[in-house]
Amino acid sequence: MKRSVAVIFFGLFIICMIVVVMHLSPVGDPHLPGYADFISPDVPASQVSREANSVALRYNRGSIPDGSSISVVGGVILDYRGYDTLYETTVIFTALISVLSVLSMTKGKGGSDAR
Repeated sequence: MKRSVAVIFFGLFIICMIVVVMHLSPVGDPHLPGYADFISPDVPASQVSREANSVALRYNRGSIPDGSSISVVGGVILDYRGYDTLYETTVIFTALISVLSVLSMTKGKGGSDAR
């Protein structure tokens, strides 16, 4: 019974994933909102980079003048994405401490394993 329910849920999950992937935009589409900041679809792809107000263009053009970094990558990570990087590091550290605390559990009372 449990196995058939697990197979059904796995099958539904695979079907949902296939439907989601089929509805994704094509790779490299210059009219995606994340890339071109809601540029009209009437604008030709050759002019998108001139009219775009995207985050990538802002990072590339302004990371060195705005920050104190000598490289674009360092400027993006430390100046623009500093809090995000700090939060990710905190989450990874918390996960590491949690896993180590679970793995270091010793035998409980009564001599049985803590499982």
